[in-house]
Amino acid sequence: MNRKTFITRSTAGLVGLGITVTSKSHLTYAQPEMKNIQYRTLGRTGLKVSAVGFGASRATEPSLIKKVVDTGVNLLDTGRMYSGGRNEELIGRVIKDIRETVVIQSKIHQNIQHDPKAMEKSIDDSLKALRTDYIDIMLLRWTADKDAIDNPDAIEALTKAKKAGKILFTGFSCHNNQAEIIRAAIENGFYDVALTAYNHAGNYTHSQSGNYSEWDQPALEIELEKASTAGIGIVAIKTCSGGPYKAEGETEASYTSALKWILNNKNISSVVPAMANFREVEEDVRAMNQV
Repeated sequence: MNRKTFITRSTAGLVGLGITVTSKSHLTYAQPEMKNIQYRTLGRTGLKVSAVGFGASRATEPSLIKKVVDTGVNLLDTGRMYSGGRNEELIGRVIKDIRETVVIQSKIHQNIQHDPKAMEKSIDDSLKALRTDYIDIMLLRWTADKDAIDNPDAIEALTKAKKAGKILFTGFSCHNNQAEIIRAAIENGFYDVALTAYNHAGNYTHSQSGNYSEWDQPALEIELEKASTAGIGIVAIKTCSGGPYKAEGETEASYTSALKWILNNKNISSVVPAMANFREVEEDVRAMNQV
């Protein structure tokens, strides 16, 4: 069960937790700002990022992003393809006066990664939407295999943008074949950050497409350790898509514990679960106080 379904089925019990349901998709939570945010170094980038970052793809309200930043979360994960660029614009409006306090991670669509000119335009469009003159981390989205990692057109475009100061660091995201792709990135030596599917279940069902994916967990964890040793910063995605988790001694499974399970891996710098309401923010940020 993904978190979107879990939250919907659990709505009836939210009143007892102090949560007020304001609509089917919006929740408010009377919760003081979170303290004791945990920060970790993102590989060789040297960036200090919150152990729980903000997956912004489902966010639609500026108040939600402001709430996230106010808690101390500083890693904001977005992409040019989310809502036709409007997701970047939303983040840009919120962080325009606090740009130096956040780390922005965005992505280039997989369909244009063999076209350096289109990639350059995508980066420029992201800069404009985010209202910034640099992006901390720019990722190649949804790399599928070693060829995608070694793609000379993509490396050319990212290198040019880095030299121009438009981006500071480079990386890639992978949703399938993670061990193979991360191994290729270690050999390649070009990328600073890996955004990879990883959770306690060793699988996930995509919340939109319904596609199912699974992986060899021990094999992936071997490559995560090698990548971390090589200086590649590891950020986990699909962190809640494996369902809630019940740790030893706990009476109920939760998504907070699912994140804690991931963060107990010393090779993971951060997780970026998608957050669409205030309840999810509270639930996810809490994981940092319990690791």
